[in-house]
Amino acid sequence: MRKKQQKTPRTPKKKKFTVGRFLAFICIFTILAGVGGVFYLRNYYPGIYQKILNRISSRKINSAYESQRIERILSLYKGKVFGCDLSHYQEREEIEWDSLYIQNKQLKFPIKFTIFRATMGNEATDKNFNHFWQEAKRQNLIRGAYHYYRPDEDPKLQAASYLRNTNLQKGDFLPILDVEKLPKQKSLEQFIADIQTWMDIVEKKYKRKPILYTYISFYEDYLYYHFKEHPLWVANYNNVAVPTSLFDWKMWQFTENGITAGAKVKIDFNVFNGDENDLKELLID
Repeated sequence: MRKKQQKTPRTPKKKKFTVGRFLAFICIFTILAGVGGVFYLRNYYPGIYQKILNRISSRKINSAYESQRIERILSLYKGKVFGCDLSHYQEREEIEWDSLYIQNKQLKFPIKFTIFRATMGNEATDKNFNHFWQEAKRQNLIRGAYHYYRPDEDPKLQAASYLRNTNLQKGDFLPILDVEKLPKQKSLEQFIADIQTWMDIVEKKYKRKPILYTYISFYEDYLYYHFKEHPLWVANYNNVAVPTSLFDWKMWQFTENGITAGAKVKIDFNVFNGDENDLKELLID
């Protein structure tokens, strides 16, 4: 009787991990990571998500979060005075002054004031300032001019440049200083002293304390104690009903993603914490 030959079990062939499969894996992983990353940013870091959206799209669109946030602020402050601020980031031909207003789903909010960057640092000037300044006058808008402070430069030269390149008149906003950055080459003590120097020089001419513009955390950390007597114009782009509940504020820059029929690009929207009569306290008399 013949013995049955035992079959030797076949060893399964190993599938080769080809270059094609590797690339397919990388593509699928990248897509999933990208989708997941977008979802994460949109839900947990909406401000960053909006900045990315602005960079990749030339159209005037906002995320649902940003649109709803702006809508909420407009509703909360519908009895207040709204305005915008412009600089060289907006070109002259991108502004249509006759259509410059803010609109939500139900109402139009007229822009009553406009603030422009005039000077930067020791001697730099904004290329669009004079044009915007004259256009605002033609439109009977309340005008303001601010100086962008460069902390490592000379405060006396910066003040002189601002006074030389602006000619504020009755009905214009008080002088405005924009402070956003710490110095790299000076101490904090010198930084504060330099800002005070700028303020003192400009106050001497106009006999009124200049307005201070900054963002809320910078004001709280570095500026409040020394400059709390100055009217505060504060930037806060968070989903809040007020820019700060700790400090007295006059104006709130509540978005840098403002969409209006009067601008081909997004612009900064602001609200004054009062009515038109209250606004006079910030104007040159």
